Amino acid sequence: MKARRSEILKTCYDIVGVEGLESLHARTVAAKMGMNHATIHYYFPKRQDLLTGVADYALEQFRNDRAKFYEGLQSADDKVEGELALAEAYCKKQSRFAKVLIGLYSASVEHADLKKQVLGIYTEWVNSLTPILAKAKTKKGSPYKDPEMLAATLFGFMVTAHLTNNKFDAKAKIDDVFDSLLA
Repeated sequence: MKARRSEILKTCYDIVGVEGLESLHARTVAAKMGMNHATIHYYFPKRQDLLTGVADYALEQFRNDRAKFYEGLQSADDKVEGELALAEAYCKKQSRFAKVLIGLYSASVEHADLKKQVLGIYTEWVNSLTPILAKAKTKKGSPYKDPEMLAATLFGFMVTAHLTNNKFDAKAKIDDVFDSLLA
């Protein structure tokens, strides 16, 4: 039962990440999975339940992605570089995470509980950056020493990269952040 729920959420995440939030409906999910839409409604009675499920899945995806980018990294400086590399990966056209997060934010405007979940992803990012930046050898005066500033900047880069269909050079901007931040 838990496996089926996870399969549904992965499909939902992929739909939002590829086709956009407006494509997310029980019937769309069911069609992609080759099942009756009543099965989707069994696990997620309302579309709002699908959205909150996708937010939970996105948080897990973020945690898994961070773990992959942290493999073998020991120093705080290396972990900062890992965070920047992760953000760069999220800026790429094929990345679904940023598109999902942007879609969930749009939906959260009218759903307070969903907004709390999306804010929770951002908050987790800030909270995970806090101890790393405190230990890293950062340049004096860099605004990116502030975990909120760094997370907000990287999130802004992700949004802009996807909004401009990657005409915004996120890699160059992230390199600028790196140059400003690390000694």
